[in-house]
Amino acid sequence: MKKMMFAAFFAAAALFSGCTTVESTQVFNRMGLGTPNEKAVCQTYVEIPGYFLFGLPIVVGSPKGDGEWSMFRYNLTTTNAVYLLTKEAKERQAARVVNVQVSKTETMIFPPFLSKKTIQASGTGVRTRGAAINRAAADYDNQP
Repeated sequence: MKKMMFAAFFAAAALFSGCTTVESTQVFNRMGLGTPNEKAVCQTYVEIPGYFLFGLPIVVGSPKGDGEWSMFRYNLTTTNAVYLLTKEAKERQAARVVNVQVSKTETMIFPPFLSKKTIQASGTGVRTRGAAINRAAADYDNQP
């Protein structure tokens, strides 16, 4: 009976856990989000959720990327969130990320047994005019 309840709990946790989320936008509605010397390239948001039983990880979002999850590993670290944030900004051709914010929350689902913890990070990827010119020149030189 205990094994059956544990299996049902695990299946429900896997179903509702979600996975790592990485979202990015490049639509700024003609608003300048950068600094005077840099132009905003993207605004990126990362969320890594996880379910914990007695404080031990059961199902947690993976630091590998969007839509991934792992079992029995504690991945809710600032390092993993910022890694995914900078990885996405780099893919959007940003030179650096400014205004980085990281927050961690915990919600008790069934105290004191089951809890949900989430780490979130967001930031604005920016690029300088010189970096944009260098990238455009490199792209031009690489074309046949």
